[in-house]
Amino acid sequence: MATHFPEGMGWIPDLPDPRDYTHRQQDVHRRLTKLKNLRRRRLPAAVDLRRDEGGYYFTPPRDQGPLNASTAFAVLSLVEYFERRVCGRTFQGSSRFLYKVTRNRLRMSGDTGADLRTTLKVLTQFGVPPEEHWPYDIHRFDDEPSSFLYSLAKPFAEVVYFRLDPANQDGTATWSVLQSFLAAGFPVVFGFPVPSSLSPSPDIHYRPSLDRFLGGQAALAVGYQCNHYGRGKHAILIRSSWGCQWGDRGYGWLPVGYVLDQLASDCWGMLADRWLDGDEFVAPQHC
Repeated sequence: MATHFPEGMGWIPDLPDPRDYTHRQQDVHRRLTKLKNLRRRRLPAAVDLRRDEGGYYFTPPRDQGPLNASTAFAVLSLVEYFERRVCGRTFQGSSRFLYKVTRNRLRMSGDTGADLRTTLKVLTQFGVPPEEHWPYDIHRFDDEPSSFLYSLAKPFAEVVYFRLDPANQDGTATWSVLQSFLAAGFPVVFGFPVPSSLSPSPDIHYRPSLDRFLGGQAALAVGYQCNHYGRGKHAILIRSSWGCQWGDRGYGWLPVGYVLDQLASDCWGMLADRWLDGDEFVAPQHC
């Protein structure tokens, strides 16, 4: 039974920008439509991208501790998924490096948290070194990385990131897009407000008339289950950065009501040509 109560959070909501790449952008659309097309198939009632018959696509969820570094952990979990599923190798990037360089770009210091757009931008522009060379340390989170660490940073210049909840899109449409990308094998990073009713249980409640919000948390959507909470009450399977002691070994369920009411937002996908293995993924219905 999980007994760990999460501490850190750190997602700063970012309003949609008309300059954002979206899933309908020509470059993104062109890459996705090269994949096997299963548009006429009904979406499955449940999706779980944590593993397949061959093994797990993720290492165990890590614990961000009291720091507000969730955006770095969520983005690096997305990279880890593609590297492990498509390339067959485990890549654990330095969340400490990504969190610090993101705050540098934002001209922030201290444990401020960050937004997902800037975190993704830093990943593609600067890359990230392996965790072993700049390990996570909650007491040294504001140290400046050395030039040596920048030289070790694995480049991700070929990665394209794109928004799935652009301006003027309602929550129902966003949920439909999220479902289609998850069913096609593509996890999604996003942020949500953490309710005061949060507990060690994997089931996060949605009680807008009863709960206050403690702060924003970034997470990785790795699946969904229709009717998880009862008829018509669907849930998103999330990978947290609250460690294996929280929820179901670090995973939990977020009611889709957060998306429908646009409380969960800032939804981003990621792709690169080397990750688009035709045998691993299919074209999302919404692309």
